[in-house]
Amino acid sequence: MADRPTPLSAAHPGGATSRRATLKDVARVAGVSIGMASRVLGDYGSFSEQTKQRVLEAARGLSYRPNAVARSLRMGRTKALGLAVTNIASYHWITFIRGVESAASGHGYQVILGHTGDDPARERDHIRALYQRNVDGLIIAPTHENESRIRELVNAGFPVVLTESSATDLAAPCINIADRRAAYEATSYLLGLGHERIGVVAGDQALASGVDRLQGHLDALAERGIATDRTLIGFGDYRFELAFAETDRLMALEQPPSALLVANETMLGATLQCLKERGIRVGDDVSLVAFDDPPWTAYFTPAITTIRTPRERMGAMAVHTLVDMIEEGGARVGRRDVRVVQAELVVRESCRPVR
Repeated sequence: MADRPTPLSAAHPGGATSRRATLKDVARVAGVSIGMASRVLGDYGSFSEQTKQRVLEAARGLSYRPNAVARSLRMGRTKALGLAVTNIASYHWITFIRGVESAASGHGYQVILGHTGDDPARERDHIRALYQRNVDGLIIAPTHENESRIRELVNAGFPVVLTESSATDLAAPCINIADRRAAYEATSYLLGLGHERIGVVAGDQALASGVDRLQGHLDALAERGIATDRTLIGFGDYRFELAFAETDRLMALEQPPSALLVANETMLGATLQCLKERGIRVGDDVSLVAFDDPPWTAYFTPAITTIRTPRERMGAMAVHTLVDMIEEGGARVGRRDVRVVQAELVVRESCRPVR
């Protein structure tokens, strides 16, 4: 076998640090073609174990760093996924992001995150920015105002996975929570304890989750023959200040509710703060069930009954679905495929039979 080529550090005065090593340098030091070095470092195609070791040894010796931009141009991919979420401070979304990042890493992808704050204008900007960054696909829970922009991407063959979306006319895979069923079960649980005046701190009715969680509550009341009392519905829109004000209004009613159903974690904090300021004791004076299940709800006194959703698993499901679309070359783009995951009622100490 011919002598190995002179190492880069010897061939270039000043050593390997005088310039960034290239794939061509790795191939020369390893004594292989550039194409073979690319196959080994990219882990595709066929090569012998001996060749693999020579190339990897050369790459380590040269402190070779792959040029991600050049690689993306060759492959037509950036190995990056776009993710747009509404509230990065919410446990609901934190766990979803964790699931997305873990699954993406397992597939060799990075995640570029955009935080919309439920603002359609910010969401529109993030959609545009992520697309212009040439991400390989997008995971998003779009607002109604931006569904047309998502439709344009889908129609152009761009891989998109929706989450918590009721947009039936968007031909993209969608992963939803059985929110309506979960709210129905939570209200049925309270009804079973004798509560009939149940106040609701409802979510944003422009979002699928807000609509479904309220409708599930109304379904349970209707099944028991209980007429809807609109004064018992407060629209907190998933925001702390609004939820505080609506809880305050509900508890100031001449006949206040004996139980509350709160539609997410952020509003739960507002409700608890309001009850505390009013001197109303959770469990003793009012029963309480809330969507989302952050760890602190189990440590609170009394521990709060919650509706737990498998958010981390949903994030992983979204990534697996999106990567499959990307790897298949867009074969599944344009297909409406809805998967619904079930939530779980976690009974703790915050609900008691009505007096």
